[in-house]
Amino acid sequence: MDPIKMFVPAAFASELGLADHLESDKDRANPSPWGIARLIRREVRRHGLATRRELRKAIEPFLVAAGFEGDVNKAIQLVAGRMVDVGELADLKVENQRGYSAMPSRWIKLSDTDAVLLGTTATETHRFSSFHPNQFLRRFRPSDSIVTDLTQIGVNEQSFEDWLGEPSWKSLVEPTDGIESLADLLEWQIAKLDQEGLPLFLDETKVFAIDHSPGGFFGKVRVPEGGRWTSPTQLGEGIYIGAGPGQNQQHWIPILLRIDGSQSKSVSLNCRNDATATYELRNWLLIALGHQSGKNEVVIADHESEKIRFTFPAPSHAIRILKLAGEPSANWQEYDVSESRSAVKLLSHSMCELHIQQ
Repeated sequence: MDPIKMFVPAAFASELGLADHLESDKDRANPSPWGIARLIRREVRRHGLATRRELRKAIEPFLVAAGFEGDVNKAIQLVAGRMVDVGELADLKVENQRGYSAMPSRWIKLSDTDAVLLGTTATETHRFSSFHPNQFLRRFRPSDSIVTDLTQIGVNEQSFEDWLGEPSWKSLVEPTDGIESLADLLEWQIAKLDQEGLPLFLDETKVFAIDHSPGGFFGKVRVPEGGRWTSPTQLGEGIYIGAGPGQNQQHWIPILLRIDGSQSKSVSLNCRNDATATYELRNWLLIALGHQSGKNEVVIADHESEKIRFTFPAPSHAIRILKLAGEPSANWQEYDVSESRSAVKLLSHSMCELHIQQ
């Protein structure tokens, strides 16, 4: 029988991986995603599925004993949500409650020296460790020995293309629309603008538009100064993505507009009355417009610091790639990646409409 061990909270947190931070990380107020993900995998592996309430009941005592305070449920759900995004867990309803179930365990090769293990399988032979304070994924070098060991426990390789699936814009259209490409989607929306758009009086309008100058500071529609948001009167003729006033000063509605003197018009973007889907549509159309005009939206890759940053609001398809390849930093839409050059290859291969600035 193993002797009973006594831990102070800090040592207990370290033992569980809940304090797995780099020395440069100054924010130690929240438990490490690495440790929380380990506990989530353990519970889902044991039961096959778990409601949010069951996860909190099982994991909260560990966080409290490790000395962490604050909103425990929020900390758990943030990590669980990230695990769903990359396909480690499935989000579902269990008896009218939100919960999570296990996804088939598999590994994905990102490069010759970088791979990711997804799923809840316990890896007893190899203890994959964290290299980043915001990491929850189990990353490893795909050596022959590790791949063989994973295969022996039933964990096989899944190709990156199979994991990624179709571009997310395809989920925004109906099969009957006859839209086969991102360019088709843009043309379909422009045709709708021309048919259904309302007159836009440039000197009187309160709408803002996004200029075609990718790569710079994007800004916010509520605070347009210094960013790409500007009055239509400052732009030349053409098609633009913009925003119109909504229910209050904080609410803006995505729009598509044509600037053409007295013939200018605009139409609200709306995808199934779903705000998330509508903004996803807006982000894809911004990429499509840039590609059509030859001014592709810009992604900045800094190979010295191993960081990749979107300079525009990227669609979920693009964000999902970097969620697998790296971890979000403190900056807007910036990711720390273990191998920036391989991450750039994955991104450029999957989204050729973007310009990667290296």
